[in-house]
Amino acid sequence: MRAHALPRPRRDARRRVSTPTARLRRTVGLRSAVALYVGAVLGTGILVLPAVAAETAGPASLVAWAGLSLLSLPLALTFAALARRQPVAGGFTAYIVRAFGTRWGAIAGWLFLAQVPTGTAFVGLLAASYLAAPFALGRDAQFVIASAFIVLAYGLNLLGLRLVGAAQAVATVGVLGLVVVVVLASVRDVRADAFAPLAPFGWPAVGFAAVQLFWAFVGWEAITPLAEEFHSPERDLRRASVLSVGIVAVVYLALATVTVGTHAYGPEASGLPPFARMAERALGSSALVAVGIAGGLLCFTPLNAYVAGLSRLAYALARSGDLPAWVGALHPWTGVPHRALGALGVACLIALGATYAADLHGADLLPISTSSFIATYVLSMAAAVRLLRGADAVLAAVGLVACVIVLAFVGALVAWLVAVAVAASLYSGRAHRAIVREA
Repeated sequence: MRAHALPRPRRDARRRVSTPTARLRRTVGLRSAVALYVGAVLGTGILVLPAVAAETAGPASLVAWAGLSLLSLPLALTFAALARRQPVAGGFTAYIVRAFGTRWGAIAGWLFLAQVPTGTAFVGLLAASYLAAPFALGRDAQFVIASAFIVLAYGLNLLGLRLVGAAQAVATVGVLGLVVVVVLASVRDVRADAFAPLAPFGWPAVGFAAVQLFWAFVGWEAITPLAEEFHSPERDLRRASVLSVGIVAVVYLALATVTVGTHAYGPEASGLPPFARMAERALGSSALVAVGIAGGLLCFTPLNAYVAGLSRLAYALARSGDLPAWVGALHPWTGVPHRALGALGVACLIALGATYAADLHGADLLPISTSSFIATYVLSMAAAVRLLRGADAVLAAVGLVACVIVLAFVGALVAWLVAVAVAASLYSGRAHRAIVREA
């Protein structure tokens, strides 16, 4: 998950963005691109979503995994095509601005920010559940740990400190290694009767599971700002997209199949987090410490970078007049958008407190966050349909239709998305009219 800054509003938002004279060094090859893609997509979801989806749709959740894996191909190829054909700084929101104007860019930015409180609370609770697993800590302790995680992530960013990407790479490789070991060790425990009945909660539940699982497939857009650094973008972007989708699909489907086949989910399972439960069953209780540390690190390292990106998005929106100017202030010592960080941090802690008071779990927060992600992907695919031509536009249209179908399953949350979009549109329109009057 990454936040992308919005460009300043322009009188002609659709004209070509000027490029600087100096060019970035071309250092990204095929293997590096695949590593970047896989690292951007595989993340916190791998630790919990196979069990969450199985609880929602039963064995039929595998259909949702397969469907989203297939959907990932046109999504990844479309973002790769945008990076090749329509190079522009600013990430996916910049494509939306180019295609539809600054107001739609503001809507995309607001929708992305709307998922911050619940998304951050979910990641904090997930990290806490894994760190607490070796010590059998209860619900209250986990919420305290989650609060500390959130405060630490925002505090480090307020100080202008970020964890290096190497920490994320180490955590990702470590968890992937554990996934491979646990899956191979768990195959012997897979039972055929665990896949029956296939759809105990009905087939519509597969759609609801897909909404939850969308969290695990966010990140295909992260490669777009790096297109200029590829040795051969025309060749390697498409190849890297296909290879990465294949790797991600195999990892997710293997873990989801073993989760269902060993019935490592549901209220009858132990109180451990899903992946920790499987690791203990396959490798013994000694594996809990390794899983707990790796899980906590895998959650915290992207959260730290995620917070940094989101604060810059809020800063950019304030700078362009799409959020109050107060939000865009920079700290005189550290140069970070401290007010944006403070406001987002408080919102995240409020969401965490509300989750505790309502006796909810982290997974209950997922639909709110994923619905916002799906909506921004719908806007991105619509922009791609307008900006691309030929086969690339067809792929974008396929991705658009598929995302709209998934969006249809968010249910009453559509009202929330519409409310955010309307608020963003009204605020952006008023702010830009004021800019025109001043000009």
